[in-house]
Amino acid sequence: MDISGPVKKILCIDDDPNLSTVVKGILDPSLGGARVQFYQSGTSEEGLQRLRETRADIVLCNIQLNGMDGFEVCREIRKQYPQCAVILMSDYAAEQDYASKASEAGADSYLSKPIKRGELLFVVNFVMRVAQLNNAVYEKNKQLEESLEQLKLFHKKVAGLNEELQSDKRRLGSNLREMTDFNVQLEEKNAQISSMVEELGHRFESTEALLASIIELHQVDHRGHSERVAEISTFIAEKMNLSEYQIRNVKTAARLHELGIVALPTPEKRIEAADEKRNRMRTNHPLVGEMLLKGFPGFELIATIIRHLHENVDGSGSPDGLYGDRIPIGARIVSAVSYFDHSRVSNPNCTPADTFAVIDQQSGTVFDETVLNYLNEYVETRMHTDDEKSLDCSVFALVEGMQLASDIYSESGINLLRKGTVLNRDTLNKIIKFHAVDPIAGNIKIKQPS
Repeated sequence: MDISGPVKKILCIDDDPNLSTVVKGILDPSLGGARVQFYQSGTSEEGLQRLRETRADIVLCNIQLNGMDGFEVCREIRKQYPQCAVILMSDYAAEQDYASKASEAGADSYLSKPIKRGELLFVVNFVMRVAQLNNAVYEKNKQLEESLEQLKLFHKKVAGLNEELQSDKRRLGSNLREMTDFNVQLEEKNAQISSMVEELGHRFESTEALLASIIELHQVDHRGHSERVAEISTFIAEKMNLSEYQIRNVKTAARLHELGIVALPTPEKRIEAADEKRNRMRTNHPLVGEMLLKGFPGFELIATIIRHLHENVDGSGSPDGLYGDRIPIGARIVSAVSYFDHSRVSNPNCTPADTFAVIDQQSGTVFDETVLNYLNEYVETRMHTDDEKSLDCSVFALVEGMQLASDIYSESGINLLRKGTVLNRDTLNKIIKFHAVDPIAGNIKIKQPS
């Protein structure tokens, strides 16, 4: 028998003091002693008094009692405690119509004595289930009554609101023309704001491009470094499923991450700062770059990325000794890629795979393991493919339709054309003219036709 919820209370009203013991002996194993409490009363008056004290859930009442009989007790219980279940009992030899009289008196069930275990369990289980349903109905009715009261209040409020709405409608009707004019003005302002936002975006991009060009002009020996770092960093950021906003910040930080080197006072200092393998822990160019950028609106997060370029994932880096995920993800990406590209420039005879193998030895100490995994994927796929599908070409061997496999730089460090540009007559003429003034540095890489 499934009895859940609070403790069940059963009151036996009978002049036989052993009835409670018999009932308890039958019900305890099935209902669970910890959930049921039993009470005994010998007379009807004492039983009603005990019911008031205990608020029993079930009353087993003998019909033959001194004073009030069981039928009267049942009627009294029905008046005062309608939710209490009543089971009337009588000797088996008593009148045969006691069952119907018990029903008329409001009893939930009737039992013949001596009490049989199966009948008692069945009846108690039945009345408890009915009581549970009655309680549920009672609660629902109570909730319904409360809802009806709320509905009445709601109707009153709705009536008041209808009057207010009618008044508002009249006022709105008179102000409709003013609202129309206001909407027109608002649309004009929105158009102006959109134009300003677009202009700010262009200015941001122009500022970024200008700063990147300044960096290139002051790093002739490492020309193209920032753009290569930006390309690889963007690849890694996309592989790590960063948001578009984060990817944009990573790309910008990669293009501008050596702005602090340009600001150093002497060429010797700039050369020393660019040699990350020897001077990563000694140079303070990331702090200089942060200082230069954080004053520009929109560059605050980028400045933060640049500040932490020389942090190590084991906490041994500078300037703040951050470790693990406490280092901004953009700083972890750009730091590893910049170190990789500088190593390639310093060791031109090494393959990208050999260069990566050296850096991979610092995985988990200096560089983020996940970042290096994606860097390795870039080395194995993109670099291997690009080397196989490109060929070197001199300036005067260029023809229309060729596609650049790398950026074109002049000897002074000016970036003339970006990787991926398809040459036409105008670009060819410009390259030749510029070459006469500021020669193109080295051979030009051209993508082989598919």
